[in-house]
Amino acid sequence: MIRWGQAPFGTVEMDDLDRRILKLLRPNARRSFASIARAVGVSEPTVRNRVDRLVRQGAILPWTGVNPAAIGLPVDVMVGIRVNRGYGTGVGARLAAMESVAYVGYTTGSFDILIEVHLPDNEALYRFLNEDLNEIEGIAYTDTWHILRTDTTNFEWEGEDVGRGPLDAPDDVPAEEG
Repeated sequence: MIRWGQAPFGTVEMDDLDRRILKLLRPNARRSFASIARAVGVSEPTVRNRVDRLVRQGAILPWTGVNPAAIGLPVDVMVGIRVNRGYGTGVGARLAAMESVAYVGYTTGSFDILIEVHLPDNEALYRFLNEDLNEIEGIAYTDTWHILRTDTTNFEWEGEDVGRGPLDAPDDVPAEEG
């Protein structure tokens, strides 16, 4: 299974039709293949095959976003972790296995690993920082940022267009019919 950020740059070939399909799926991933086909001027099986290929190759990540605060996990923190030499992947694997950890990324700079954690309250945050992390061998230092409020999370980033200039397709994409 391909995970977010796993595929190396440039591994999925996309043409203008793929990009137009992505532009139509981004605001509504449940939009029908028939509606997309009408909007881009190809058959429904062509759209289905294109989407299936992009999912298989990791260009499209099929997921459902969950709002942690709405399901009882309002404490959102980022933790920068410096690890002792030789412990990076082991520490990362232990962190990734923790149910409250939503993101584990290996970084450059002051920290070796950056994680995002969602917890029910400040007491759970205290336990996570002072008990759970202390049980992981190889952690040398941590720094924590408590996210007090999030104004936006951009799931509409048009990465498929980076460095390509404007497409021939019009900017105003027709709304889904029905």
